[in-house]
Amino acid sequence: MFIEILQAGTGDSIWISHNKKNIVIDGGKSTTAIRNRYDQMPQDEIIDLLVVTHIDSDHIAGIIALIKHMKKAGETHRLKQIWFNFPKKEDIDEYSVPEGNELTSLLLEIDGLCWNNNTSELLGSTTEVGDIKLHVLAPDHDVAYEYKPKEPDELGACSDDWHIDLRTLIDNVDDDDLDEGGANSQSIIILAECEGKKILLPGDSTPKVLCDALQYYNKTNGTPLELDLMKLPHHGSTRNVTKNIIDEIKCSNFIISTKKNKKYYFPNKETIAKLIRYRESADKAINVYFNYQESLDILGITADELKKNNINLNVCNGFRI
Repeated sequence: MFIEILQAGTGDSIWISHNKKNIVIDGGKSTTAIRNRYDQMPQDEIIDLLVVTHIDSDHIAGIIALIKHMKKAGETHRLKQIWFNFPKKEDIDEYSVPEGNELTSLLLEIDGLCWNNNTSELLGSTTEVGDIKLHVLAPDHDVAYEYKPKEPDELGACSDDWHIDLRTLIDNVDDDDLDEGGANSQSIIILAECEGKKILLPGDSTPKVLCDALQYYNKTNGTPLELDLMKLPHHGSTRNVTKNIIDEIKCSNFIISTKKNKKYYFPNKETIAKLIRYRESADKAINVYFNYQESLDILGITADELKKNNINLNVCNGFRI
């Protein structure tokens, strides 16, 4: 299984491929990366499953561009199935997010498209895309007709912690200020499994939703979830990573997907501090992978700090596991 974390600006765009099967999760803010990746797909392959985790622009803009790109090329038949928790109607007044309505209009024009707009029905079951098994962990109820905030930015911005000493952040981390609602809380959380390897892809999920989903999964399976790779939610925001979440998983390899974001100061340096502070044992190294060099560089973490805290920070866009 090959996982690509596309350079899609300040958003998420993930392309999973294995044995000629393709799963695309979100399209990012920048639309070039996903269109270029689609053009590289062999002609005898299709997008077997397209997932829009939630309706924020930094996840959906690239999907709109991709569908338009496929439509222009006369290739919308190469899209087999979509998971998108949004009404299958064009005249829904209670929705104020234009991207959701625009994507809906485009999808309604595709003949034969299988569209699931209530992924909560998939909880407890397994969806197989070739050899890849997908488990939806959240949302746990139908969110398609729930109110979406007019301004996703109302979720709040973090202050700049890029220039704070890492030791200071480690000694003072807390989970007092967290992301609590809005569209992020409706993110589709996916556990992907292939040939014994497991990857957690939580979109921008809020801490409560993600923690509840992990606790339920662990209770059902009787053991903490062991992961080979986890994408940290919400582009490395410290407001979306908590001790409770780290306690529910066993994982040493994390991904942060975002271009340096000067508005929200993503990725937050405190997120790295939390991974160090909350881990089960300092003896096992933590590996964090960024899909942009500038997102790593802005943190200003020195080689000496990395060694002292047994953590590795690298730039990588592709993972074969």
